[in-house]
Amino acid sequence: MSPRSLATLHFTNHQLAAAPSLPTSAHFLYGAVIYPAADVLTAVTATETSHTPSVDWTAAQHVPGVVKCVQRHYFLAVVAVQQHAAYQARDKVEVDWGHTIAASTWSYQDTYSWDSSVDNTAAWAVAHYMDQQLHLWLSTAYPRQLQSEIAVVTGLSPEHIHLYQSTTPLTESYDVAVEAALLALEVDRPVYRQAQSQLQVMRLALNDSSDTRWHANVHPGLGTSIAARLLGWSAPQPAGVEVRTDYVNTAVAQHIEWVAPTGQQADYAAALSFAAESEFDEHQRAQGQDPLQARLAQMSDERGKQLIQRAATQAGWVNATGDVYTPQKPDHGYGFAYVKAFDYEQQPAQEVWSAWAVELKYDATEQQLNLNKVTVAFDTDQHSAPVDSAQTHIKHRISQWTQQLLGAAGTKSAPTEPSATEATSAATDLAHIQVFNQSPVVGQSLAWSKTVELPAAAAIANAVKDATQVRLYHAPLDLTLATQRLTGRQARLNKAKKRWAWAGGMMTALTGAVLVAAPWRPAIPPVNQVDTSIFSSQAIERGRLVALAGDCMVCHTTEDGKTNAGGLGLDTPFGTIYTTNITPDKETGIGTWSYKAFERAMRDGIHRDGSHLYPAFPYTSYAQLSDEDLQSLYAYLMVQEPVHAPNKTNELPFPFSFRPALAGWNTLFHKERQAYQYQEDQSQLWNRGAYLVNSSGHCAACHSPRNALGGEKRGQYFLAGGEADGWEAPALNALSKAPVAWTEAELYQYLRTGQSTQHGVAAGPMGPIIAGLAELPEYDVRAMSHYLMNLDGQKQTAPDTVTSSSVSVAQVEQATQTHEVDVWLMPGKTLYDGACAVCHDSQSGPALFGSRPSLALNTNVHSDKPDNLIQVIMHGITRPSAPGLGNMPAFKNSFNDQQMVDLVQYLRKNYAPEAPAWPNLLDKVQQIRQQPGHL
Repeated sequence: MSPRSLATLHFTNHQLAAAPSLPTSAHFLYGAVIYPAADVLTAVTATETSHTPSVDWTAAQHVPGVVKCVQRHYFLAVVAVQQHAAYQARDKVEVDWGHTIAASTWSYQDTYSWDSSVDNTAAWAVAHYMDQQLHLWLSTAYPRQLQSEIAVVTGLSPEHIHLYQSTTPLTESYDVAVEAALLALEVDRPVYRQAQSQLQVMRLALNDSSDTRWHANVHPGLGTSIAARLLGWSAPQPAGVEVRTDYVNTAVAQHIEWVAPTGQQADYAAALSFAAESEFDEHQRAQGQDPLQARLAQMSDERGKQLIQRAATQAGWVNATGDVYTPQKPDHGYGFAYVKAFDYEQQPAQEVWSAWAVELKYDATEQQLNLNKVTVAFDTDQHSAPVDSAQTHIKHRISQWTQQLLGAAGTKSAPTEPSATEATSAATDLAHIQVFNQSPVVGQSLAWSKTVELPAAAAIANAVKDATQVRLYHAPLDLTLATQRLTGRQARLNKAKKRWAWAGGMMTALTGAVLVAAPWRPAIPPVNQVDTSIFSSQAIERGRLVALAGDCMVCHTTEDGKTNAGGLGLDTPFGTIYTTNITPDKETGIGTWSYKAFERAMRDGIHRDGSHLYPAFPYTSYAQLSDEDLQSLYAYLMVQEPVHAPNKTNELPFPFSFRPALAGWNTLFHKERQAYQYQEDQSQLWNRGAYLVNSSGHCAACHSPRNALGGEKRGQYFLAGGEADGWEAPALNALSKAPVAWTEAELYQYLRTGQSTQHGVAAGPMGPIIAGLAELPEYDVRAMSHYLMNLDGQKQTAPDTVTSSSVSVAQVEQATQTHEVDVWLMPGKTLYDGACAVCHDSQSGPALFGSRPSLALNTNVHSDKPDNLIQVIMHGITRPSAPGLGNMPAFKNSFNDQQMVDLVQYLRKNYAPEAPAWPNLLDKVQQIRQQPGHL
């Protein structure tokens, strides 16, 4: 995200003032910080020592563009003129931290994860030190605390530190702001600092130790940035929320894997509560114990015991003898969770006790979970409004919490979604909600705090476990791992294609079925007749080109079927999804769809009948299409020949077949639902390319990696490489493995013709895309090439390792011809000489295959994965993406598995001699042999 267009507010001590303009990115320097491992970090910051790490900056200083290498105690960083140069130099720094951490013998029970409401991958800060004044542009919820900390670590007076608060939602720049401030003092230009690691998903592992308490693998942080810790400073008092439940020990860190960032203390507390309460419930169930009774037996906190007793009693969880217990009722699930925490964000700091009892009903026939009853009991010393108004406020907060749990806090709803008032009303009507507090004052309510919400996710997860025997390990709720165990499909899932990772992430949206106010959207009435006479020939032709750029026909047409009639089976690890009929047939296609219904499907992923579409249909990208292009695409589709072809039923087991669950997935990952906004500081060519790549082209759907929930990673991970149909979709950014750097001209040639003399030919899933691009205007393809080579809007984004020129091409090819072949590679060389050399050996014979693709220059041979090389050898290229490229025969039925391994080993060693050997080749060959191939 570019920070240049963001509005800011000025915070300096106790006043607000107009903020100065953010320096232009052309003047930026970029910082990259070298962090020690988390256990080393906690070790070096927990002891008073004058020791400093031993650092070798030699290799980093030789990276072009490096301005300065910085060392202050344990704080190590590199400043460069470009971000990728800073990262490259950072990776070349050799550090001896001077601390050896003994290998841990600690074993985990289970691992839990939590989606943060703060996306630190998008967090950034810019710091500029001039005229003895430090200016910072950032996004933070803790400006006063941050200003004080920066004053300590920089030695500047708080009056000389000026914070300009951006309006970026869902980001917390606290840690990177401290780092940017430190680096700005070292140079005379503004320093841009962006979060380096994926911190949006917090992962916690717990261990049941000998002291009967659960120990976590995370250091809570509690109020000090990582940079300050590296400088040996810690906050005089904690910040955030500290979990103090009797059976959860966060004070003793036995095996630290990461440190909770300063700005994410609330999320850390929520994650720890979810993990600890879920694991406690799981452990007690495995022992045949009642989790509710076990909690009471293990607690020493009398105030907490009384609260648990009251929550269970008010929920009706009382047996005939008057003892509280977890009820047992067919088709129902009962979940309980409890947290005691210390909330340092309150003034004064407050102890908070909270207990949640949740009752679900499970309809096995309809495969639905319904929330029947929620009972919340809490206790604190802080009082607020009278009981009645507090109850109303609390129910409103529970509805708000539901949205926050789904990751929707701070986002802007799409126009077609219910208003906040409607959503709140619907959410509170879903179930009977009752709230009780332990106030000793009659008619006086205790103050509601977000800390009270900490047990909620675990209580729901425990109820789901009780009802279905499925344990949820991710919040928002993720059924993936538990469902794998129940269905016995682990072997197949090990071969899962990352292209379908959304299917697992989809199930985080079970929360959408359980809690979200409106997982079902209203149907849009059908139209009797679409008047196609109003569509001009120009609009129809424009729509045809949009369809080509979006590959509509590729997915919606079977091998021998009619165009766009659907029925193509997309074989995912979780079942088969069949593409639908998008011809204007009134009974089986979209012939009764109004433009309003069509636009909603393209922008929101909602069917005309109100059901959710699966993200296999890339509406997350199509949403950025312009109104003109969407209208033209609608016109084109509506004038095509109607084909009566009933849609096939998807073969997806529950819970993957539960479409309303996608409401939560969309809330998490479908946030850009408006047409692409042109960037005024970029050229028309760049903007046109950005529009095509990110809307109709949906390049990121395959070429960006996905997080654990199946959402596309953003920021530095944008177009950093992914997978599609068993093929590796290579990185299109600076992470490319191409031995010769791509140029704009070569990329245009490849996209236009399907081949590049310096890189190879298009194959696999890329083949049909090239065929579609061949029909687009030349300007559009050049625009895409220009944008992809200038992703950050600057002139150089390609790797610095090799300059793309005839000299470097010759050098790469020469390197493959100057070494002798090892004896153990001779079987592979023999196969190559007999089956491959006639087309691929550039030293002899006629050019039988167009420009004769050079294996020495082929990205597939230099990749970290052998998948694409094995795919093309195994299945060949039977339908070239462009005329004149020629076919490549398939060797699947000619070579056995060992011969395939021999050939691939030889190609790797001979044509990528500097690259490490690929491991487990035999397993990979056997896996790909079972796949049907692509072209």
